[in-house]
Amino acid sequence: MESEKRFSIVLPIVGALIAAVLGGALWAVIAAQTEKEIGLIAIVIGAMAGYAVVLFSNKRIATIHKIIAVVFSLVGILLGKYFTATYFTAELFNDTSVMDLVFTGEMISAFAENIQEYFSDPLDALFILLAVVSAWRIPGRMSKTSLASEASSGEAPRA
Repeated sequence: MESEKRFSIVLPIVGALIAAVLGGALWAVIAAQTEKEIGLIAIVIGAMAGYAVVLFSNKRIATIHKIIAVVFSLVGILLGKYFTATYFTAELFNDTSVMDLVFTGEMISAFAENIQEYFSDPLDALFILLAVVSAWRIPGRMSKTSLASEASSGEAPRA
């Protein structure tokens, strides 16, 4: 039973991680094409993380699954900002590709040192909040059985 419980958390983590990476990449591609960041993509990343948790948990949701979705929506937004910064940095140096920069310690350090600049727009906070709300609410709305609400109401989980 313990391994089943652990397994029910590992797969949603893997799914949410996949959603975060894909969402971050989507953010960067759209930013590269439009040459600006579109905050609504943060909400999409939150929705992707929430949906991935539902999908990879077989629609059996507990509070921990919602937390996983929220954490990985934030990871996806951070990756989106990082991938975007990497793209525009590569554009400054015409002979450097994005793939050459993305995994370098130098780029990671530069991003970490300037992270406040990447989140300085007041609208960032709004879109991050909306992404978190999406990531939290989607698993509860799409689940077969919300284990979190049943546990708090004292009912036994339904099959």
